[in-house]
Amino acid sequence: MRSSIRALLLLLVATLATLGVGVLPAQAHARLLSITPTDGASLPASPTEIVLTFNEPINPEFVTVRITDGEGGDVVGEEAATDGATVTLPVGDAIAAGTYNVIYRVVSADSHPISGSARFTIEGDPQAPPATATAEAPSASVSPPSAGEAADASEEAEDIPAWVWILVFAGLVGAIGATFYAVRRDESAS
Repeated sequence: MRSSIRALLLLLVATLATLGVGVLPAQAHARLLSITPTDGASLPASPTEIVLTFNEPINPEFVTVRITDGEGGDVVGEEAATDGATVTLPVGDAIAAGTYNVIYRVVSADSHPISGSARFTIEGDPQAPPATATAEAPSASVSPPSAGEAADASEEAEDIPAWVWILVFAGLVGAIGATFYAVRRDESAS
């Protein structure tokens, strides 16, 4: 009887250790919270900057943000600046009317790469030269995810509050303690 209880206890501990190792690292990945202008936005004038906000700090050494036109050519030659979890790409000179893609690839502080894209349109005559004055783009604090972000989100586990992990851990400790108690009780009864 003792060997079967010990085998069961060993199996329980091995299973719990495997579950804990497999789940915890997935919670560390960063993700995009918002992008300005939002994906699919239609703007009356050229934005002055592109702002990406993530849920954790970004490594400033590994940041690439590009604006491309409908043919895939780079539109802005500026470099993006990083401040904690915010990445800002100055647009500089106003860009002409048309549809543009913001393509980004960054690396979070935990070395996890994050990439995606968003599209925005500047209204007006696409053949007209760019305006000399730039206007502030309308912004939103939260935007719906682009196709790339949705794929990243499906690969990562949902954010789980810390209190849930504490309850799970307490339950596991309680289960292990109860198993040890049952084994000790069986040994003293023998």
